[in-house]
Amino acid sequence: MNKVVSLHDAIQEIKDGDVILSGGIVENRRPVAAAMEMVRQRKKNLVLIGTCSLSDDILVGAGCIAAYRGTYSANGAFGISPNLKRRSEEGSIIIDDIGHLDYSIGVMAGMAGVPFIASKTCIGTDVLNPAYDNLSRVTEIARNKDRLPHKKYVLMEDPFFDMGTIQLIPAIKLDVCICHVQMAGEQGTVRIDGSLTFDHFAALSARKVIITAEQVVPESYIRQDPNRNCIPCTSVDLVVEAPWGAHPGQVHNYYDMDIAFLQEYARSCATQEGFDKWAETWIFNAGGHEDYLDKLGASRLEKLRAVPPYGYLPRKKGGME
Repeated sequence: MNKVVSLHDAIQEIKDGDVILSGGIVENRRPVAAAMEMVRQRKKNLVLIGTCSLSDDILVGAGCIAAYRGTYSANGAFGISPNLKRRSEEGSIIIDDIGHLDYSIGVMAGMAGVPFIASKTCIGTDVLNPAYDNLSRVTEIARNKDRLPHKKYVLMEDPFFDMGTIQLIPAIKLDVCICHVQMAGEQGTVRIDGSLTFDHFAALSARKVIITAEQVVPESYIRQDPNRNCIPCTSVDLVVEAPWGAHPGQVHNYYDMDIAFLQEYARSCATQEGFDKWAETWIFNAGGHEDYLDKLGASRLEKLRAVPPYGYLPRKKGGME
């Protein structure tokens, strides 16, 4: 079955109060085009799981995210995610921290269909401090409360190897997983070049999976080399062709990050007024993803094209140019 739809129609499937996760990490393969469309459709009360950088920070700035259960919150070399920083400091978003490894193996548990998994990595840290446990507040917001666990963690003694106290981590379950990838087949088979991050786990932990792709190709083509594919078509609900869909971030073998744009974003979003002006320029004054690309201009985008064999652009001066 052909699953290709428009970006507008795909994002309409996300409901207010959904528990969501965005694929990629930091500024790599982040579904920015999808996030901007979510802002245009004024989604609200979303619960964000995982990491908050670039595409997710845009959602936070627009007020789409009411709660964040996650671990990493920065735009890499461009600083802490400015909208999340500001909103967390003013108390207008609920934060429930989870550990880095707890996040990755929690998604793995969700993929495997098991209720929990064990770890020791957060023992002795404030991740397990009851004073900072905001899971119940997050659950109040969620549309489908069965997507969130009854408890943040459980401590027990290792019954197998006598390794002492261990932490039972609940599986991460999602309403919607949104991933931006290099290539997808018309029926939903996904190919990712470079780091998979946790996309191949998250896609199997979600009730609905939306894929935006640089290229949509016939299934007969993408299946000629099945060892390069990482998410099966049976796990994908909707496919959107969105070239440059991670801009101003990067996509391995396609284009590098737009450093000037990311610097402008960091400066603009230091205040809510600054973000609102930025969003008016780049989201609302662009009626859709194609308008956004037209506004950027072909010459600007072409300068970001990846250079073989690097997969990105070789840089000078400490990597910021």
